Order: sequence, then C-alpha cells, then structure tokens
Amino acid sequence: MQTKLQTLLPPAVLEDPEVAAAELPRALMARTNFIPGVRHRLGWRGMRDCSATQNGLTVRVTGKSGVFGLEAESASMSDNVGRAAFRLYYFPDPTEEVIESYSVQAGIIAHGRDYLDRVRDFTQHDDLRALFGIARLESTYVPDTSGICLTLTAVNCDEIRSLDGLVVQTPEGPVQAIEPGGVDQNLPCWETAWPLFQALAASASYCLGVSPDRLEQYTGLGTCRVYGAGLPLRWEQSDTAHILNLSLGYSFEEPLPVPDGDGQAELVWKAPSPIPEAFANAPWWDPNIPGAKNSFDKRTMGITDKPRLIVLTGFLGAGKTSFLARFIENQASKGGFVAVIQNEIGQKGLDGKLLGQHFAVTEVDEGCVCCTLAGSLRLALADILSEFQPDFVVLETTGLANPSNLLQEIADLDDMLDFASVTTILDAVNAPNALANHEVARSQVRLADVLLLNKIDQANEADQNALCALVRELNPSAPMHHTMHGDISPAMLYGVNFRQRASRPAPQLFPMGKAPSHQQDDISSAVISFDAPLDRAQFSHQAESLPSHILRVKGVVDFIDASAPEVFQYVPGSYSLTPADADTGERFLVVIGQDAKNAAKGLFAALQS
Repeated sequence: MQTKLQTLLPPAVLEDPEVAAAELPRALMARTNFIPGVRHRLGWRGMRDCSATQNGLTVRVTGKSGVFGLEAESASMSDNVGRAAFRLYYFPDPTEEVIESYSVQAGIIAHGRDYLDRVRDFTQHDDLRALFGIARLESTYVPDTSGICLTLTAVNCDEIRSLDGLVVQTPEGPVQAIEPGGVDQNLPCWETAWPLFQALAASASYCLGVSPDRLEQYTGLGTCRVYGAGLPLRWEQSDTAHILNLSLGYSFEEPLPVPDGDGQAELVWKAPSPIPEAFANAPWWDPNIPGAKNSFDKRTMGITDKPRLIVLTGFLGAGKTSFLARFIENQASKGGFVAVIQNEIGQKGLDGKLLGQHFAVTEVDEGCVCCTLAGSLRLALADILSEFQPDFVVLETTGLANPSNLLQEIADLDDMLDFASVTTILDAVNAPNALANHEVARSQVRLADVLLLNKIDQANEADQNALCALVRELNPSAPMHHTMHGDISPAMLYGVNFRQRASRPAPQLFPMGKAPSHQQDDISSAVISFDAPLDRAQFSHQAESLPSHILRVKGVVDFIDASAPEVFQYVPGSYSLTPADADTGERFLVVIGQDAKNAAKGLFAALQS
C-alpha cells in the first residue's frame, strides 16, 4: 500500500505523519474528482478550494443538492502516528427539505442573495461556520505500516431549543417563528454527513487499490443546546441525541479513534470475517469500480492521449450555451470530462452561471471545468492540463469573435491538443440579418467544418431554405444540421468516438494580417447594475423597444411581483424571461451592440423612471 500512497502524497509529505494525515482527505478528493469515468461512480460532483484560505474546501456529492464544506481544525503527532481533524459543514440548497431542520437564523441566511457566493469562501464567514456545522472528520496515518484510518463523528440529531421562543420581523409584521420552549433546530447530522463519508471512503479504497480491513463503531449519549433571553447558550443532556462514530482502517493496527465520553466502542468487523449485513452494500468494499472504462488516472498510468479541441462559435444569441450544456451532459453520461474555456465579451460572465459552472480552474461540477480566457490560450490550457485530465476542451468564443484570429494560435498547440472541429451555430431567425451586416458572422460560417442551424422551430420552411442557400454560398462543404435548443447527439456531428475527424480550416488572409473583429463592426458592450426590483410591465415595454443596432442583452433581474430572480435573454425580435436556477448574487444586464454604452444609459434611465 506504500506504493499507492506515494501516488497520492509526495514522499516529503509522507515522511511527516502529521502533515500526511492533514493532507490525506484532500488528496483523496482531488485524485478521484479529476479522473474521467471515476468521480461520478464514487459519488462526487465536484470540489473547489476556498480561495481566501488554504485550510478549507467545498465539495458536492451525488444525491445532495447542497454544498459540503471541509475546514482543517487541528493536526498532531504522537508515537510517530499523525492525526488530523476537520470540521464538516453542510450548506443546503434553499429548496432542500432539510433546510426546515436547520435553525431559523440558518434558514434566513440560506435564502439571502449572497448565500452561495459566501459559501464558496465559508471559512471567512463566522456566521456560516457557527450555523451549518454537522460533523467531525478525522484522518490518521501510521508510517510504520503505511496504515490509514478515516473516522466520522456526528450526532444523530442536533437539537436546539428556545426557552422564550422566537419572533421574526417580516414585511407583514412580527411572526412567532418558535413557540416558547419550542425547537429551533432538529438537524439529522449523521444522515446528512454520511453520503460524503461514503464517497471519501470509496475514494480511499479506489486510490489504495484495497478495501478496508477493519470497521469499528462507537455510540454515546448526546446533548442538546438551549438558549433564552439574557441567558448564555448551554448544553443539556438529551434523551434522543446520540453521538455516533464510525472508523474504517486500512492496514491499521492502532486503536481506532473514539470520542471522549462514557459511550460504548465496538469492533464491528475485521478481515477476513464475513462483512456484516448492515454494511454489505457500502461503496468502499470494491476498489475496482465496475463499469468504469476509464477508471484510472491517465497521468499516473503513463497514458498520454491528448484532449480533443472543439472551437465553438456563432453570432450573438445563436444558442451556443444550450448546445454546450447538452454536449457536457452527453459526455458526462459516458464518463467523459470536458474543460470549457470561455472568452465572452462584456464584464459579466453570465453564461457560466447558466451552465451551473463558475470561472475558476479549481472548480469542477457535473463533468465540466470552466475558466475564462485571459491572454494566451496556451497559458490557459497549461493551467487546465496541469490539474485536470479532460477528454475534450471546448473553446467557447464570444458571439463576436472571428475564429480565424485563433487558428494560428491553435496551430501551435499540437503538442497539447488534437484538433477536432470548428463548430458554428446559427440562429435560424436572426442569422440572415447578421450575415448581411457583419463580416465576423460570415467568417464564422466560412471557417466552420460543422454547421448547426438552430431555433428552426421559430422559422418557417421558406426562410429556412433561403438561409441554407445563403450559408451554402459561404460554405458549400461543411455538413449542416437543423436543431432546436441546440439539442443534437455529438455522434451525429463528429461521428462515433470522433471518427469523422475534421481538418483544421486554413487561416484566411486579411489586410495587415488581421481578420475582421467586432471592433471593426463598431460593436461594444456595457453593463447595467440594479439595486432594486424592477416593474415587469415597464421592463417588457423597454425590451420590445430596444433599437435594432442592439444585438444581444442578457442578465439577471428581480421583479417587484416575483420572489425569485429571473434570467433575461434578448436577441433582435424576441426575448425571454426564465427563473434563475440559483441566486446568482448580482442583478445586471449586459448590453452588446453598436453604441452599446448610450443604449445602456437610456435603458437604465427608462427602467428607473
């Protein structure tokens, strides 16, 4: 097992048992989260380091829509045995049923606009740390035997009672949220923490190549917390709360960690005895992960397959985000992993939020990693490939980008990527106008080796035929597919396993060696921020009255008559408002087009009147 541990932790770390114990949980999560075909089968949905500190991370687990937080608490060494303890938190999605089991104060915070943004750096927010803690995780490392132990400790239910009750002030007046002597919190901590521990233990078995050989449980009496006006928070004995503790040992002969108290420890199982029925279906028994075709770390195994590059382009509002979301979903269902590099005009990265992604290379979620392109494409790729092992890299360009400007740089990336396709998406309704007025749009079509005519449900047959004829004048050879909502199987576009290999289009030569860009079309962007909800009728009127030279508007807004934010999407001739999947924090609109700054000023003034 020592050899396997050396693939997880550097030799210098393993030489210090205290440091090794402190680094072990993160190393297990990082290794398995970034291997295609493995993380979903182990139960992970993504992890992210807290950017403000080095002692915390957030992680998502299959079956839980909220976010777990892990914060380093202590590390020590005694008798050459390293021990580390971590505080485990669970930040529920505001729509989760379990939110009703948290305290009233926690529920109020969870419904705040900045809740999700604060969760990402929860270690910096004392209120989050005080209200959302659920368990304690421990890791132990014994270098003499290369043994490790993982331990979870939590109460079955964390109860808080309010002696005086609790009155909450609302816009409609005071509301008695808790009756005197009533329960403020009754949180099933063990049940909530268990999915993360199972995923972590399964990751240990996978990374070490062995299953645990020892399992011990501890049960002790728990307490509840009581508070009242003018009284400090105090702990009282509880008839219903019990401290639960479970330890899994791998080549571990030391006494397993148990909490202090008068509880009872029990050695539930030790190899080679039959596995107890209560734990027969636990995910940590099989280190091989049946069915995972790519269930290995490519880098560790010496496999040097390069990821395939897809350049995804299309004029503003054509449907690139919808296509990309379906592409990611398709690849994730097959155990694939997609890295997305977004290069979006405007100061707000809305499309990443619509995909459920964020623009940090250290954050992964649902089969995808997202980042923004700032400067060199090669440097951005080097950052991604140093941490991740994607099967595909999708460069999603701004709707105003000319792919010709990227082709020379792409030609220099053969050592890092295998080129697959320039895929261009066209809006069946607005493409004729874009092609007639913007050289960038025409270049996007000319350089494509795959064309998608999207939103065909919004265009009649005659208009579709006319657009096809226009596109064929610009690009007579690329296969063209008709789609709605960007929904099409990648196999139809690129062949099974990408066997329909596309050749890289040759860069077009333009005066002074520079292809047309959106600046040459006098296209710019501007951002409007909103501090208060808007009137829906006034907003709709302004959306319908936008000038023709505004090509795209998108953002997140609040309305007076709605309790949740809505996503606004506009292209000339149509717009939509849909509920936001999650509270994105800021409320804003990005306006893109000719003379965007003045148009944005006018729109803002009209909406505030």
